[in-house]
Amino acid sequence: MPSTDRDSIAAVVLGGSGYVAGELLRLLAAHPRFRLAAVLSDSRAGEPLSQAFAHLAATYPEERFSAAEDIERIVLREPRVAVFCAAPHGAAAQLIDGLLMKSEAAAGIAHVVDISADYRYRSAAAYEAVYRRPHGAPARIASFSCALPEHLCAAPTPHMAHPGCFATATLLAAVPLLALGFIEPELFVAAVTGSSGSGRQPLEATHHPSRHSDLYSYGALAHRHAPEMSACALAATGVEARFAFVPHSGPFVRGIHVTLQARLRQRRDSG
Repeated sequence: MPSTDRDSIAAVVLGGSGYVAGELLRLLAAHPRFRLAAVLSDSRAGEPLSQAFAHLAATYPEERFSAAEDIERIVLREPRVAVFCAAPHGAAAQLIDGLLMKSEAAAGIAHVVDISADYRYRSAAAYEAVYRRPHGAPARIASFSCALPEHLCAAPTPHMAHPGCFATATLLAAVPLLALGFIEPELFVAAVTGSSGSGRQPLEATHHPSRHSDLYSYGALAHRHAPEMSACALAATGVEARFAFVPHSGPFVRGIHVTLQARLRQRRDSG
């Protein structure tokens, strides 16, 4: 179980009943500095976590989902809070902004890691160009940076946004090669994702029974994660790279497989 000593940090998970939240809860349980304070799910408030995540029943035997008002009380009460947001795109921005405004008004210290897309871009215009909707809290964007932990020595802003699933897998392969100058900044990426990446809610095109024996591409060269890849690679390396990205839906549940292709740079002989 997470630490409960006075040096521990209270962890709050927003959007707590989906697959991303389940992974967050699994990771938090093994972390030496965090103790789980609450998990938000208005639709399941009062229900045991084990009803949504059977594999965590032994880890969190007594924990129940909390409503929004419970989360606010915890954030205002705790001296230090880490908020992990797994709410859907479009809903996360206002949810985070409202919680931070209450924390700031009470002179509390809360840091946020947003797993949605709402704070991945450096401007509201960049976000709106990809998602075709107004940003929910544009004044809050400047307090977020988007990057993988592997590419940072320290957080440059009070809050962090995590790149998307395809972007994460691609950047882990591409950033070292770009940073070391080994490849030309035009990369070709083919990636296959499992059905859990589409979330808990079953839809006709993404529900696992409909795709368990199928493999197909979609959003070729126009997927929303491609601009993230370019922006995060630039921030991590200073190199403006172009990603020609083709995602695929795979006949499995968990994980992403990425194949990255690029041309090696011609290196001048130092002699």
